[in-house]
Amino acid sequence: MAGLSKRLRYLFGTTQGLVLMATAWDALLVAVLSTLSGPLRDLGIAAALPFRLVEAEAVGRKIMLYHALAMPFVAAITYFILELVPTSPWHVRTVRATITAGYMVSSLSGLAFAYLYRNWVLHGLFVAGLTLVFYAGVVLAHGLWPARHPNTDPAYAHWGRISLERVAFFTVAVLTLGSAALGAGAAAYFGNGFEAFLAEDAIRAPHHTVAQLAIIGHLHIMLALIAVAIMLVVGRYVDFKGVLHAVAMPIAIVGSSIMALACWSVTVWEGAHTAIYVGASLVLPAALLLVIYAWMEVARGAPPGRRLVAVVGDPLRFGMLFQQIYVNFVVTFPGMYVAFNLDEYFRVIPAEYERRFLSGHWHVLATLCATIVLFLVADYLGQRGWVRRALGWGVLLGADLAFAFAVVYMFGPPGVDMTWTWWFIDVGLGTFLIVLAIFLGWRLADLFRARGEWYQHLSQAGGTPQASAALAPGAGAPAQAGSAPAPVAGALAQAGSGPAPADGTVRAGGEADER
Repeated sequence: MAGLSKRLRYLFGTTQGLVLMATAWDALLVAVLSTLSGPLRDLGIAAALPFRLVEAEAVGRKIMLYHALAMPFVAAITYFILELVPTSPWHVRTVRATITAGYMVSSLSGLAFAYLYRNWVLHGLFVAGLTLVFYAGVVLAHGLWPARHPNTDPAYAHWGRISLERVAFFTVAVLTLGSAALGAGAAAYFGNGFEAFLAEDAIRAPHHTVAQLAIIGHLHIMLALIAVAIMLVVGRYVDFKGVLHAVAMPIAIVGSSIMALACWSVTVWEGAHTAIYVGASLVLPAALLLVIYAWMEVARGAPPGRRLVAVVGDPLRFGMLFQQIYVNFVVTFPGMYVAFNLDEYFRVIPAEYERRFLSGHWHVLATLCATIVLFLVADYLGQRGWVRRALGWGVLLGADLAFAFAVVYMFGPPGVDMTWTWWFIDVGLGTFLIVLAIFLGWRLADLFRARGEWYQHLSQAGGTPQASAALAPGAGAPAQAGSAPAPVAGALAQAGSGPAPADGTVRAGGEADER
């Protein structure tokens, strides 16, 4: 029992355990429900499972599935924010507890309601779980209030003593809450004048209700803000700073705000969606500056002639940055092309082809975001050896192959058979899922070892939930606010990113980083 208690403290009381559990949770859902589509559907596996699959309920099932997958994903990003951005022990404990309970309750009850039993108590629990996640977001935003931790290091973007990076995290948190409320407000009328629908099915409706516009705005901005949050987390993780940081943070703040306000405004003026591109044109350069900085830092630390090898040598570190460039070729540029040719071409061809693009477009973005977080999780856990290489290159090459051919399929002209692309998509996604299974299998095996890496992580955390300002090893007092937590230091050192400082910590901000 003592061993089980320690493992539960690891899974629920450390950031490593929490992000691992959220990753495994989503992976398990994808593995089970993938039997309903693609090549696995033809194997008849789903027929042996007790799924209730009524065609008339397909739209509702998909919506609940999206939320069931999104909640653990958002939770994982939140755990990283709590670990990397200073708040307070109370904020950490409260957010961790509520968002963990929220995603578990909403995910389990939502999928049970959608695929197993039509019991409305389950639907009520689904809503209750979402409410817990929303409350966790409110507490997180409170903890991220920019004035709580003044900036004292000029190496990081600041305005007076206010950290602009912290402002960016706070802004994204508040905008996400507002965007969630936008969708929840429309969904509150479910069964009372509002019916579930998929946005891609309403593209050519002559008239949209306010509730429909709210849902359309909600789904667009939520995924965009999740992408911005991931960019900020990766920037914090790699210690983004300097001149490029001073440029990136303000434009990320302004760009995110414009995108959110534009999506909210479609409820009163549908033409407001054009402003989304203005916001995106600011956020994307911010991500580019982050990638340039990180790769320049890696190259600077490598000997001449080995700099390119140093940049691409670690697939996890390379992947979490490369994907922020690759997204432009499979999401941004195709989206802009469609937007610029919408009335002249895409609204003229059969609706099926426009719907194909709209549906695939956001699926590619969501999955690409998942690859970045997966790279981050594996690197943070200090994954080493052949599993690190297999996961990194398998996910990067497999997923990006699938994304590339998904775009080819989405742009297939009317009357042309594009099903030949499915083989490449299936192979790419299959590779992604296989190496993900290997990684999670390795972590599961580690949990059964008496003194596995999980035990080291638990020992570093003191066996209890740690605050964002982690204890410096052997110091017994809080590290400087904003310093990377001790577990991060171990992961960085194990990943081969260079020797850690003598005290075993990785400083994220020099002498007095209080971002």
